[in-house]
Amino acid sequence: MEAQGPHTKGWPGAGSTSDRHLWERMQSGDPSALEGLFKRHYPFLYDYGVKFSQRPELVRDAIQDLFAYIWERRGQLAEVLSVRAYLMISLRRMLLKKLQRQTPEDTAIDLTQLERPTGAFSPEDFMIYQEKMAEERRIIREGILKIPEKLREALYLRTYQGLSYTEIAYIMDISPQVARNYVSQAFRRLRKLILEKLRRVYF
Repeated sequence: MEAQGPHTKGWPGAGSTSDRHLWERMQSGDPSALEGLFKRHYPFLYDYGVKFSQRPELVRDAIQDLFAYIWERRGQLAEVLSVRAYLMISLRRMLLKKLQRQTPEDTAIDLTQLERPTGAFSPEDFMIYQEKMAEERRIIREGILKIPEKLREALYLRTYQGLSYTEIAYIMDISPQVARNYVSQAFRRLRKLILEKLRRVYF
């Protein structure tokens, strides 16, 4: 796998200063820096990976393979400005390749199971998180599952991963404006799908 990512040239995204420091140390051959990157980003990478494969062991193996690849190629990798975006897009490519080698039943990229944590949406957008009740979560979950897959992925990357529209655009191979539109459409559709049901629950 040729792990391409947002590099210094031609990539306007921003990344964590501490991430860049760890990346530079890792490139210089510091194994503790690689470990630091792994520990920092593993939870986010795992959560993202299971959106493409419902087999946790495959996702864990892919993450391990990704960091092994990075360590082996550390001298050839460019400086990155957004380490997380680099890791996410590289993991996505690695997972897709692994899935393509599996049986037809396993290769289907199943985003229909995408479920958002109840704290992922801001109160000002939904005004429904004053009480975190089971019925409320069910209504939201059902609404999310009715949103097209690309909109769900953009919403997930924006609200849970906290990525910029530029980073989302790179990961999804779209323009930043399209990424912004996807997220906006996702919120609008959710409002339309769930607000009336929530009114019936609370009023």
